[in-house]
Amino acid sequence: VMAKGVVIGVICCITVLPSMILVFDKALEKTMHKDLVPSLEKPSKFIIKHHAAFIVLFIVVLIPAVYGQINTNVYYNLTDTLPKDLNSVIANTKLDEEYNMATTHMLLVDADMEPKEVNSMLDEMGKVDGVSFSMSLDTLIGPSIPREIVPESVTKILKSDKWQLMLIGSEYKVASDEENAQIDELSKILKSYDKDGMLIGEAAATKDLIDITDHDFKVVNIVSIAAIFIIILIALRSVSLPIILVAVIEFAITVNMGVPCFTNTTIPFIASVVIGTIQLGATVDYAILMTTRYKTERNAGKDKHEAVTIALTTSMKSIMVSALGFFASTFGVGVYSSVDMISQLCTLMSRGAIISMITVICILPSMLMLFDKVIINTTMGMKKKENKLYKLPEIN
Repeated sequence: VMAKGVVIGVICCITVLPSMILVFDKALEKTMHKDLVPSLEKPSKFIIKHHAAFIVLFIVVLIPAVYGQINTNVYYNLTDTLPKDLNSVIANTKLDEEYNMATTHMLLVDADMEPKEVNSMLDEMGKVDGVSFSMSLDTLIGPSIPREIVPESVTKILKSDKWQLMLIGSEYKVASDEENAQIDELSKILKSYDKDGMLIGEAAATKDLIDITDHDFKVVNIVSIAAIFIIILIALRSVSLPIILVAVIEFAITVNMGVPCFTNTTIPFIASVVIGTIQLGATVDYAILMTTRYKTERNAGKDKHEAVTIALTTSMKSIMVSALGFFASTFGVGVYSSVDMISQLCTLMSRGAIISMITVICILPSMLMLFDKVIINTTMGMKKKENKLYKLPEIN
């Protein structure tokens, strides 16, 4: 949905928007007013003057940010994201409090498994830590009652032609470390009796979700960064600029994702990939805007100090308007929503908008100042012009 929205947005901005501006040109001229935002030349000069300090700040903040991102706690149980006053949540809470039953596992085993084997397997499972009960057709009717006399209306509830269903009660919460360890132990016992048997249910599905998403999200993040790197490489025709811009962007994302660790906040498992893509996409716009202007001014003959100052001064206002708009559109939802997952994601996005704005305004110009010579020598079209600019006159 986000990718589709980006494509549609770009098409509208390069087709509908220019047409609207032309149609409403007179109205735009009549309703123009003085610039409400004062000149940002002084803040720009201050940042450029103290660019070395911002580089040091970048390094100092990076260490705790990486630590925070690695150690931020996440949750996979979607029930935890729902308001506590919902009927389903209240019912689950009562089951846990009054019956010591937080989760129920279901076993599907071969319908032809002998009652003796079934009872032996369930006895083993009953000894696993956290198992509160086990139930099957054989445990319900007992060994003294022949299966043949049990009505089909009863047996078909727990048994079909190919499978028989068993229930295992657990004291542990879904997605907890104890629950996942219990599932591993139960699966091991199950496979020793029936190699085709299956352990299913909310807890087992959530464990699979953890295993799958941990791998998939890492791949998605790597692919996203690689795609951004290639786009910047082609657009700016530079080897060094993609590295600098990606470093700045990932720094902003790392800081944002590291904050929950220090605020003792647990975030939903999808937060990393959502923020990693949305904040990445927003921040790269800010970074390319400033970098493009820097290249233009540098190619026009300005020295690095003047080129970076002009780039920062002219782009700062656009970056602030965009970032604050992004902040305003997400912050309110983060405060208002009673669904924790929505609230957490919107809070992360709104905070990410501010962090990205500050990072691009303060850190990126400092990077451009520090690596100016490297940029010139690794960017197509810049080295030649730089040599012409400083070429000494011949002495007769």
